[in-house]
Amino acid sequence: MSYRIAYQGHFYSEDELREAIWLVQIELRNGLPKDEKREAEEQIIELNGLLKSQHNL
Repeated sequence: MSYRIAYQGHFYSEDELREAIWLVQIELRNGLPKDEKREAEEQIIELNGLLKSQHNL
């Protein structure tokens, strides 16, 4: 069964969460200003937490 996870007012599947993490990691690799870098790192932590919680259902 495929679950959808709510994040910032939207619902995401596991594949969509993984893609979001991948895209943020690309942004980090390409270089971001310090504030945006911190936000991106926090977003990756949040998204990874959502993925982990999805596997614990």
